[in-house]
This record gives sequence, C-alpha cells and structure tokens, in this order.
Amino acid sequence: MLIAEARRMDISVAVLDPAVDAPCSALADRFICGGLDDPRAIARLVGCSQVTTYEIEHIDAAALQQLQCEGHRLVPDPRVLAVVQDKLEQRQLFARAGLPGPRFSGCTPADEAAPADFGFPCVQKARRGGYDGRGVVILRGISDQRIDRPSLLEQYVSIKRELAVLVVRAADGGMVSYQPAEMKFDPYSNICTHVIAPADLEPGIRAEAVRIAEAAVEALGGVGVHGVELFQTRDGRVLLNEVAPRPHNSGHYTIEACVTSQFEQHLRAVLGLPPGAVETLAAGVMVNLLGAPGFSGRTVVEGVRGALALPGVALHIYGKRHCVAGRKMGHLTAVAAGADAAMQHAQSAAASLVIRGENRVA
Repeated sequence: MLIAEARRMDISVAVLDPAVDAPCSALADRFICGGLDDPRAIARLVGCSQVTTYEIEHIDAAALQQLQCEGHRLVPDPRVLAVVQDKLEQRQLFARAGLPGPRFSGCTPADEAAPADFGFPCVQKARRGGYDGRGVVILRGISDQRIDRPSLLEQYVSIKRELAVLVVRAADGGMVSYQPAEMKFDPYSNICTHVIAPADLEPGIRAEAVRIAEAAVEALGGVGVHGVELFQTRDGRVLLNEVAPRPHNSGHYTIEACVTSQFEQHLRAVLGLPPGAVETLAAGVMVNLLGAPGFSGRTVVEGVRGALALPGVALHIYGKRHCVAGRKMGHLTAVAAGADAAMQHAQSAAASLVIRGENRVA
C-alpha cells in the first residue's frame, strides 16, 4: 500500500523482504530477497536508496544504526526502532515522560514468584518479538502458563474500548493527528478484527486520547506515521498501551475515508514534505480478512462479487500466495454517511468473502 502511494507520486521504491514470492516483489522497482535480521541484506537495500523507512519492527536495529552512522538517511531514526522493539524500555520511556499507563514491572524466566508478587490478574508480554496477539498472555493465577522469556508484567485493566490514534510527525517536529478510532479484537487470538473510525467518544475522552498520543510520539522523537494504541477504561481514564512507528493496521481505513491516507502521510514525512489534511470524508469501518480455519495451501479467494455489490465497500487483497488459518490476507473498508451503515455494509461484505488455502487440513 505504501508502494501504491509512491507510484502515484512517481517515487521509485526498493524493498527488502525474506519471502521470494512476497507481494511487494511484483510492485517494487527493485526487490531484494533477504532476512530482516541480515545486516548484509539490509546494507544492500540502504545502499541503493536515498532514504530508507520500514513497515515492521522486527528488523536488526543495530545494523540500521551502523548504516546511519556511515551517513545513510533512515527515517524514523533507528534509535526509535530500538526503543519500541523492547516493550519494557518503551514503557519506561513513557513513564519518564509522565504519560498514563498501567502499572508495570520487568520479569525474567528465573523469577518464578514475579507474577504473584506483582499481583493477579496481570498481563504478561514478551519484551521482544510479539506481534498480532502473539507473545501476550493473561495470568489469573499461579498455575497459568507463563511466557518463558524476558517479559513485561502489566496491571490487568478493565477496558471499555481499545483506541488508536494515528499521529504524523514531520521532520521539523510539527504534528497532525487523525481522530481516534476504535479497535475490536478477537477474544481468543487477540488479533484486531475491526476498526471503526471515528470512534464514538465523548469530546473530553477524544481530546485526552489525542493529547496522550501526541505526547508519546514527541517522547519517542520519531518522524512519519505512528500508530498509538490506548485503552479507555471503564472508570473513565485513557491509558497509553504502545506505539508503532510506522503505518498501522488501525489506519488502513484512511485510504477511502480520509483526505490523505496514512501511507501518503508517511511518504510525505519521510521525504521532508509537509503533512496532508487529516479530515474524515465519511465514516469508515475496516475489517481484517483472515485465512479461514481448516485449510492451508495456495490462496483461494471466494465471494468477491457479493462483497463488492455492497455500497461503499473497497477490497484490498494482499497477494500472499500461501494461506493458513488466521493469517492476515487482506482487508476491506466500508464507508458511509454514518458508522452504523458502514458497519452493516462491512459485516455483510466480510460474510460474503472466504479466503482460504486450497487444501483441507484436520
């Protein structure tokens, strides 16, 4: 989606991806197949680029920092990436900045008493490597299965809504923010299933969410789009969860529902251009399209005609050649004059679609 925006602005793009058949390989001007933790592959990408950015956190930050020291331009600064890669370090930074968040503590596998000492129930998060619900468990008692690696313990919070604010920070430090969106998650996989934009919030909650989000991005010092995740608690507080310094799944709706998409915003910031307008043109609901359970293999997409027969529905299939249950294979966005209509059309379109592997598995 970032490449599509670059094409529209006549910007050439080189991409590094570990999969030889990655969807971006057919779109990029230059494709480098290599690991995101391979310093040599990273150096090849950075070496052929005037400016380098990233869309995922699982990259060798030390390799990027070395390349920056050698004079290459990387946006956001690799030091931002190094902070957000460690959930404990990220929490500590935001605490020093005075930002509200759940009570937290570090935890090692050897410290078997740590969760009980911290207090149940609590949320245990792997310090590194978690993604799309992986590396997170809720501990309700001493017998619950723990994550067996360095981790972060957080107070379990009674949540009314999970929110996301997209914050765009320019190279000169100026910021613009989209209205908060509400994220809904699958209770079992903890994967985001729906994003509703704008969220139905009281003005005070909306303003507080934007204030905290912008303060978090300011504390990080990043440049570009940042997906800031927050909790609205049942007792009326807004708490900071975490920040992703890149275009974010919660912002895909901006392609159809806003004046400027998050992907164009990121390009503008990375290239030193002024940010675009963030106004909403219509209510939008985004639905993540996941691989259907019970299947694996070459990707099969069914029900496109029915989904696109619904008003205001746009479909994005990512072109991943292999599908397994639960894998993000695409998304759809429905726009309408109001959130209820957008949700209705989004739900109906999603129900029409099946993305699965060609082989049935036990």
